[in-house]
Amino acid sequence: MKLKIQWKPYFSDTEYGMVGEIKAFSIVRHGSQFTLAPRLPDAKGVTLPAEDFRDLEKAKARADMLLEAFLKAFLADTRRAKPTAVAAEAS
Repeated sequence: MKLKIQWKPYFSDTEYGMVGEIKAFSIVRHGSQFTLAPRLPDAKGVTLPAEDFRDLEKAKARADMLLEAFLKAFLADTRRAKPTAVAAEAS
């Protein structure tokens, strides 16, 4: 599954990285520095700490990497699940 981050400006110093309707990341500009704040959890359910970058494109590339890791962890067990098991739980 390949999802893309759509970056939307918010205020003059902030961009939100949207994945569908989910606000998955934010990037805030502090002078010549950019802070990437992930909002998605890692494989253990913990939100990753913010990271600082000197280049906006590097911050966005890191967000792409984090989204890919999130999707890999999120979908890890779904390939092994049997469709009948999911239907049985819904009953």
